[in-house]
Amino acid sequence: MPAPFTSSLCGYRDGRPNTSDKGDPGSVGLGKVFFEAMGIPSDAIPPQQAVGNLMASQMASDLQSHLAPGAPHLTVVPEKPFTSFEQFSHLNAGRELRGDMAADVIRAVNELQRFSAAPGFESDLRATINIHLNQIRAEIQQAEERRRQLLNLLGEESLLKLDITVSRTVGSPLTGQETLPHLIAGLSLKWTLRTDRAQDCRSQGSKMAALRRGRMPHFAAVTMEPRPSMLALLGKGSGDVDCVYHLNLPALDSAIEEYCSGTQRKPRMAMRDNFKRLCEHRRIRDYDELRSYLATL
Repeated sequence: MPAPFTSSLCGYRDGRPNTSDKGDPGSVGLGKVFFEAMGIPSDAIPPQQAVGNLMASQMASDLQSHLAPGAPHLTVVPEKPFTSFEQFSHLNAGRELRGDMAADVIRAVNELQRFSAAPGFESDLRATINIHLNQIRAEIQQAEERRRQLLNLLGEESLLKLDITVSRTVGSPLTGQETLPHLIAGLSLKWTLRTDRAQDCRSQGSKMAALRRGRMPHFAAVTMEPRPSMLALLGKGSGDVDCVYHLNLPALDSAIEEYCSGTQRKPRMAMRDNFKRLCEHRRIRDYDELRSYLATL
């Protein structure tokens, strides 16, 4: 079953479907057959807004409304960082350490110095206090410099935000009180795929697996890309991405069958075989499967 919002995001630019790579004639040809299978008229105008942002907001709304009756404990939110969730909250530690941790101590030192400078304060005692306060300042400065050197050596992970997150609130096993939300699924949305965009998804999944503390959330890509060669960049991966959900897999299946039928051209035959293999291995799945699976988590 296709995503209900998909058709509203489709249209033609300069006679080419907005899922097609204008530099790839095969992409344009397959894209037109794909849009015909979807029932998109040839004069359809694509959204004026960035299609990726619309895809994220509409998909988040669709998933939330679908999950609300049977899984009200789940929260669907677009554009949220990893560190908002309890399995990855430890990644905030480095950022917090980069703050001015000695500010309170310096304020206390300055307050003591102002107090000792008050009229009537014994001059010898004032001088002794100032010596000690200057020593404290010097030691704080040395400690801060060393801390920053160590932080620079440690480095900091660069993490993209998740396009859509599905989470639930859980209680702490020690106190029973609510903690940060627990991430159960993260989705990377790509209206179409290029080599670099596919690499973003795989890099994100790999970092999630390496940096998490606890169970790995379900991590998948969601796309409208019609070309099997591009889908295979993620679908034939090494496990960084659980699978790829397609927004209209039935129409794509029909389009590829039509586009590749009635010819003995090896590239098109290989395209059809590649697509069938990805589906049979369940590396590419229908959008409706995503909705059903999330309801079980």
